[in-house]
Amino acid sequence: MVFHFPKIFAVILFLEFARRPANAQFWQYSICSLNVSDGDFQSNLNNVLGNIGTKALNNSDYFNDTVGMEPSQVYGLIMCYADANRTSCNDCLSAPTALQITRKCPISKSAAFWGVNPDSCLIRYSNDSYFSVADSTVLWAVSNDSNFSNPELLNNTLKTLFGRLITDASTSQNLLASGEENITATDKLYGLLQCTRDLNSTECSRCLNAFVAYLLEVYGTTIKPGLRLHGYSCFLRYEIYAFMPTDSPGGNKSNTSPTVTGGKKSHTTLIAAVVACVAAFLIITAIFIWFQRKWSQVDGTKSTSPLINELQEIKSLEFFIYDLTALSIATDDFSDKNNLGQGGFGAVYKGTLPNGQEVAVKRLSKSSTQGAAEFKNEVDLLVRLRHNNLVQLLGCCVSKDERMLCYEYLPNGSLDKTLFATDDVKSGWLNWTNRFKIIKGICRGLFYLHEESPLKIVHRDLKASNILLDRDMNPKISDFGLARLFDRDKTHTVTANVAGTFGYIAPEYSIRGTFSVKSDAYSFGILVLEIVTGRKNSSFPGSRYMTGVTNFVWKYWSEGKVEELKDPTLEEECIEEVRRCIHVALLCLQANPSNRPNMEAVAHMLSSSSIANLPPLPPPESIWGADTSMFDDYDDDDDDYDDKYSVNLSTIAAVEAAHNSSF
Repeated sequence: MVFHFPKIFAVILFLEFARRPANAQFWQYSICSLNVSDGDFQSNLNNVLGNIGTKALNNSDYFNDTVGMEPSQVYGLIMCYADANRTSCNDCLSAPTALQITRKCPISKSAAFWGVNPDSCLIRYSNDSYFSVADSTVLWAVSNDSNFSNPELLNNTLKTLFGRLITDASTSQNLLASGEENITATDKLYGLLQCTRDLNSTECSRCLNAFVAYLLEVYGTTIKPGLRLHGYSCFLRYEIYAFMPTDSPGGNKSNTSPTVTGGKKSHTTLIAAVVACVAAFLIITAIFIWFQRKWSQVDGTKSTSPLINELQEIKSLEFFIYDLTALSIATDDFSDKNNLGQGGFGAVYKGTLPNGQEVAVKRLSKSSTQGAAEFKNEVDLLVRLRHNNLVQLLGCCVSKDERMLCYEYLPNGSLDKTLFATDDVKSGWLNWTNRFKIIKGICRGLFYLHEESPLKIVHRDLKASNILLDRDMNPKISDFGLARLFDRDKTHTVTANVAGTFGYIAPEYSIRGTFSVKSDAYSFGILVLEIVTGRKNSSFPGSRYMTGVTNFVWKYWSEGKVEELKDPTLEEECIEEVRRCIHVALLCLQANPSNRPNMEAVAHMLSSSSIANLPPLPPPESIWGADTSMFDDYDDDDDDYDDKYSVNLSTIAAVEAAHNSSF
């Protein structure tokens, strides 16, 4: 048996670092981009992180470094905050602690980390040069939740103190300044401002002014007696007590060397001990870096999780990989008061990030075996898609058995919550103008998925609860866990596992497992009828029918009683647009998928009054009584219906231009 001693020793060393509680929990907050790194970048990163802390110890607890050549070049920076004590700063600057951050963002080319004890330091790296240019974004904040007896006086004192400290910090050698100001005869305000030392005086001043402006704008009316603001380039802190430690790093660094006594023998012993410690440290660091490199080369992967390995394949757009602790804090430890709803794969929580941004955090159920597949599917699709009528994915979190998706927060919630609420709620929020806007917005979103996006996508689960509404009642399609990719030249496909929501599923899909963009058109038709009538599909009579709502609406439509179909809370003036929407919905609900319009055709019809020459066919009495041969081998791009529709498309377009209609 051949022993590879360096590798065995490296594994032992790695486990030793992993079990040290102080280091394992050292990094409190992190921001990672999903800009996937390669082997050369990882090697350069390990080089930076393995040396930057030692260099900072000899440079007033700050250092920045650049290693490698483009496109794998690494720009790294490390800095202790001036309010950290000596021990916390040293912990941050140690190579093993610094190298641990690669396990928090194992595939990122850009990341930043903040340490605890409290907020002791910053480590930042990127493949893009950020030196010398201040980023004045406030990324996260920690405030004292108690109240001050005279907030107006505190506010004025803050302006005076920070007005002075901005000048002092931006003109000092280490780009930091601390000071105090009397609030009252008995109360004092203590403050600290600090910039990363890659900046010049002008950039530091610009960043600090932005931080103070943010403080006064966001917290001015509800000022707290203590606050810390963190960013990439700046740090601000104030308290009503003295918080600067006597052994503060940065400026007047205390001497931590021991006093030597006992003559030449003691001096020689000390030198030998120091040399041995330094040698041991260098050997350990070298082995650790070697191990990291070798680990990243195994099977071409660089991560510690199969799911992270899969996420490495996503290379088109950047988004954040959030830290579990950050999302836990943002959602108040996933409290019930922040629960926005419960889905088949987990719960959704409202959260507020430290920079004030509101988000919706989808926490996948640990017991769901489908959760991991849905998670990967949503990330894989949504990072490639950008449209005003699709919910925006901001990032994700993968930590042990936790998987979360972080979306933009939409304050008006899902459509079903308002559409199927009491008449008072509906009349207040869902007048016809908003309903028609929602219908057209959903159509735009589907058209993007089917035709305009880089991918051809069938959603497969379009329903009222998967339509979210922003502040202006604009709709956004959400929940892409069941969505499927299509080849551009493919019209339909067959699956043995029918997935979706009963009542919205197209008949060819539920019977034969055949789905296409026309399946989404069918679901859209059901959704339009629900929006117009204000009633759930399941609330309509007719249990033996294909869908209760289709046959119910057809009965009144064929009798010319459209006004009896609209929601009673809607105004009478909208009857013509209601008629047009019902007409379009019935066309989308044709039993034969070849007879349904695509979403481009739907878009034109919704914006035109010339669709009377496109009468819908009556629905079959039930899907089991229908001629199911109509579902065999249809072509949804080259059929009689689309040919018929194309004849009238120019007429519809002309009418649109004449009426200055816009979709």
